Amino acid sequence: MTQGKKKKRAANRSIMLAKKIIIKDGGTPQGIGSPSVYHAVIVIFLEFFAWGLLTAPTLVVLHETFPKHTFLMNGLIQGVKGLLSFLSAPLIGALSDVWGRKSFLLLTVFFTCAPIPLMKISPW
Repeated sequence: MTQGKKKKRAANRSIMLAKKIIIKDGGTPQGIGSPSVYHAVIVIFLEFFAWGLLTAPTLVVLHETFPKHTFLMNGLIQGVKGLLSFLSAPLIGALSDVWGRKSFLLLTVFFTCAPIPLMKISPW
């Protein structure tokens, strides 16, 4: 068997495995309810709102810790957050394909918003 045929056969197996994961239980839809743009808008709003609420107290702590480099440290924190988001996106995408996108997005937003009450309890 030639190298090209082996690669094609492996690719076909991967596609079939992905179809089995996506279309589970005879093609029944996964997740909760039917998809809508409104769900995405609510999730994105909550995500940015939570980060906005967390940035203000973080700047105060950064100003106390690094008085001359407050915004540099904030930029580094946001850069690391962006890098980690970029690196974890494929894993989160694969998990949301298995468990349903809407429920998985709400779970990630919940854990994004979770530090807000925790910071109220203990700001440090």
